[in-house]
Amino acid sequence: MHRKKSPSTLCSASFIVLTLLLATTAWGQRKVLYSFTGGADGSGPAAGLISDSSGNLYGTTGLGGSQAGQCLSLGGCGVVFELTPNSDGTWTDHTIHTFVGGADGIQPHGSLVFDSTGNLYGTTIYGGTGCTGYYNCGTVYELSPDGKGSWTETIIYNFQGGTDGNYPQAGLVARDGNFYGTTGFGANTGCNGLGCGTVFELTPGQNGTWTEHILYVFQDGADGGEPGSAVAFDKAGNLYGTTAVGGILTCNPPYGCGAIYELVPGPGSWTENVVHTFDCGKTGCFPTTGVAVDGNGNLFGNIIGGPSGYGFVFMLNPSTGKLTVLHSFDLVHGAEPGATPVFDAAGKLYGTTVIGGGGNQLCSHGCGGVFRLEQFGNGLAYSFVGLGLPTNGAGPEGSLIFDALGNAYGTASGGGSGGGGGTVFEIVVH
Repeated sequence: MHRKKSPSTLCSASFIVLTLLLATTAWGQRKVLYSFTGGADGSGPAAGLISDSSGNLYGTTGLGGSQAGQCLSLGGCGVVFELTPNSDGTWTDHTIHTFVGGADGIQPHGSLVFDSTGNLYGTTIYGGTGCTGYYNCGTVYELSPDGKGSWTETIIYNFQGGTDGNYPQAGLVARDGNFYGTTGFGANTGCNGLGCGTVFELTPGQNGTWTEHILYVFQDGADGGEPGSAVAFDKAGNLYGTTAVGGILTCNPPYGCGAIYELVPGPGSWTENVVHTFDCGKTGCFPTTGVAVDGNGNLFGNIIGGPSGYGFVFMLNPSTGKLTVLHSFDLVHGAEPGATPVFDAAGKLYGTTVIGGGGNQLCSHGCGGVFRLEQFGNGLAYSFVGLGLPTNGAGPEGSLIFDALGNAYGTASGGGSGGGGGTVFEIVVH
C-alpha cells in the first residue's frame, strides 16, 4: 500500500489560526433556480446535482411524483429531474422519470452519475424485486435518453437483502466504467439485527448485464457499521468512507460512535483499515457524510457534535491518523454540516450546513447555507452565506457542484416558494 505523507497544499500544521469572514458582496449572491411544488415535479431534493456539457442540471427528489399505490402512503416515490437554462436567466424543470413503486424503485436519494454515452445512473433506497417486505431492498437504475426528450429506465441491479446488503442511500461513484457504492444495512445479522452494511462494486457485462461484487462487509465492531455516505478514491486507488456506528464501542455502547475506513485493493480482495474512530466528545459522533480527498491523500470531512455541539470541519492524515479541526460551527455562521465537502478548481473547500445563518419565524435556528474554507494569509478563512428566508430553501443536505466560472449549485431539501418542496439554488462566486 502506498500513501503520500506530505502535508496538504490547502492547509498545513502551521495553519492553526482561523479568521472568520462574514459573507460580502465578493461572493455569495443567492439565486433560486427552481422551487419544487411537492406534486408531479417532486419534493425533498436531498442529494447534490450533476451537470452535462450543455449546462443542464440533473438531480433527484426523494418524495413527490406519483401519488398512487405504495407512493401514496409515502407522499410520492420521488423523481429524477432536469433543469435547463433559458436565455432570460430563468430555468425550466423537466421531470425525466417518476418512480411508481414496486419493481421500479422507491425514493432515490444519492447523487446521479453519467456514463461516457450520456446515460444516467442512481440508486433507490427501497423498491425492486430482490427481497420480501412491503418496500423491498433497493435498486440501482439506469436512465437512457432517446435524443428526443424521453428517458427509459432499466433496473441494472436489485438488492437481495442477504449478503449483498440493502438500503443503498448514498448513490454511486464511477471509476473505469465500474460503479462503487455502499448499503447502509444488510449482509449479516449484526447491528441490532439490521445488518451492518457493505461496500460494493458493479461491473458491466455483455448485453447490458451488471454483476455485483462485495468489497467489504462490516462486522458490527471496531471496523465500523452502517455506512450511509458515498465512497471516495485517492490517487493510488484506495477507497475511503465513513460509518455511522462502530469504532470505539465504549462510546454509545454497544454500537460505537462511528469511524472513517480505508479499503485497499489486493489480488482478488480488499483489506479494510480503520483510520479514525469518533468518540462523541472532541471528535464528534455518528458521521453521515463522506470525505473529500486532496492531491496529497489527506481526507477532509465534517461531522456533528464536537466541542461546540454544532459540528466542525476536519482534515485527517490517513497515514498518521492525525485529525486537525479546521473550523468549528457556531450556529450564527452555520451549524450541523449536511453534505460531503468538495473542492473547487482553485482548491477552496465548500460544504453546506442544515441550519444556522440567523433565525426567522419559519427557521428558528436559521435555514442553513453554504460555507467556504480557503487559505488566507497565515491561516484559514471561513466564510458563510446563509440561505436567508425559507423561500430561498431550507436544510441543504447535498454536495455542491461548480460551473466554469466557479459558481456553486446545490439543493435545499425544504423551503422554497412552491409549498415547501425544496429548491435548487446558485451561489454566485466572484
